[in-house]
Amino acid sequence: MSIILIAIFILFLIKLLRDSLYFVWFWQVKEYRIDRMISHLKENDKIFQNNLLYISAVIIFILYLISLKNVPLFFQYLVLIIFLFSFLQIVKEIKNRNLKRPKPTLKVILIFLLLAIVYSMIAFCWISSFVALKEAKLPIGSLASVAELLLFVYIVNSLVISSIVLAINPLFIFQKRRLIKRATLKMAGLKKIKVIGITGSYGKTSTKEFLYTILSQKYKVVRTEGNNNTNIGVAYTVLNKVNDDYDYFICEMGAYKIGEIAEICSIVQPEIGILTGINEQHLELFGSIENTIKAKFELIKSLPENGMGILNGDNEYIKTEIGNWSKGFSPTIKLFQTKDIAPNIKVYQDCVEFVYRDQKFKLNLLGKHYIENVLSAIMVAEHLGMNLEEIKNATEKIKPTEYMMGKLVGPNDSVFIDDSYSANPDGVIAALDYLNEAYSGYKKIIVFPGIMDLGKESRDIHKKLFDRIGEVCNIAYILNQDTKRLHSPIGTMEPASDCEFIFEKDFDKVTKMIKNNLDKNTVVLLESRGAEVVMIKLKRINNDQ
Repeated sequence: MSIILIAIFILFLIKLLRDSLYFVWFWQVKEYRIDRMISHLKENDKIFQNNLLYISAVIIFILYLISLKNVPLFFQYLVLIIFLFSFLQIVKEIKNRNLKRPKPTLKVILIFLLLAIVYSMIAFCWISSFVALKEAKLPIGSLASVAELLLFVYIVNSLVISSIVLAINPLFIFQKRRLIKRATLKMAGLKKIKVIGITGSYGKTSTKEFLYTILSQKYKVVRTEGNNNTNIGVAYTVLNKVNDDYDYFICEMGAYKIGEIAEICSIVQPEIGILTGINEQHLELFGSIENTIKAKFELIKSLPENGMGILNGDNEYIKTEIGNWSKGFSPTIKLFQTKDIAPNIKVYQDCVEFVYRDQKFKLNLLGKHYIENVLSAIMVAEHLGMNLEEIKNATEKIKPTEYMMGKLVGPNDSVFIDDSYSANPDGVIAALDYLNEAYSGYKKIIVFPGIMDLGKESRDIHKKLFDRIGEVCNIAYILNQDTKRLHSPIGTMEPASDCEFIFEKDFDKVTKMIKNNLDKNTVVLLESRGAEVVMIKLKRINNDQ
């Protein structure tokens, strides 16, 4: 075997390992759900168009097939160049600490085990075929066809991993159903603990944390951890943490389609339900806003006759749906509305103040958009027997979590506003409103990758967001090139405001450009997943100074 082929083989192994880690990580992020993967592919219709190395590999592989009898040495150099470029990209990812890898779970271990078996079988079949063809003295290429095999594996790797995931999913679904059944039986046997369910298109996790902090001052409370809000996540929480030593179980409920919240409700049987709000988040998965509304209201409709629903009265979708309900609905319905206290809201850089029923509240949180979530928690706490003085004292102990908007000191004493955990249309607008209200006189910069899973509404929603960005910010770094076409309805890039829009997907370039714009009178909003990469790079710069 030539030195070129040895180099190709080593670089290929590195590339195969990196790609396998990435594809398994991506499936894990999408919860191994085919509907979420399809939604991602539909919104990234240029995914192959943007991957020139992959396209080049496909073309060279086809040329290999055509030239099987006399494979030119030139082809080997092309393959070497492809894997060499891939290697350089991997080195860059490692250097920037951006190498994606899945969390080591039983499912991940099984996927890699089956992947190793599949590729071992492919290698065995190829070697056997090669030997048989040689013995038959058929005209085939030399060992250079090794490069063809490696190209083939590189091309089909994502399909092989996806096939393995889909093949083993039924096994894990069966196990998941068993755990859900066990959790359901356990909850049915508990006598003391009461369940408070929380759902909505946004604000679920923050509302859960607010309510947990408030109720914990008087009662024993357990909650779902982090953003574990799926049926299996809730089931694990029930089996491992929930028991009658607690007074209340605060259960966050998430969904991507109709029926999923109803299933969680069948597990935990909530007596109180909070609906934080409804918008176009994950619209591609739900199919329509009507389906989103129906799915979120499954929590309210699951409540018992003596139950209580706490709903966002500021949300137009919720108000419309409530208006369509029959008057004979049994649970008590209460609405929380920030417009009722709007004149008494004061927004500062580090906190927000408001007055509710003649009681002044101070929240050590960034932005007034958290007030509606706190209001829902206040109403539940009142319903459960806490007075406003107790609740006020409890709210002063509320602190931002890693899932909420936070404030950091950036290079040159600039200000970072980290809202990179997640994004939805209302959340982006709320963060921009906070920037506008609390940082008057500052130069405002936003780093924003756009929002996924919006389906056919993506253009209109992003246009609305870009318009608001243009009103508030001086510079906007948009990390997703595919959203560039959404900036203008007529396809031009002429600015509609004084804000400078820069569409750049290279994190290093964005980091360098932002670095040159930082001083003590600059505030940078890092909005949505993906923006945290730029934040990490800027933090590193700050630490090195």
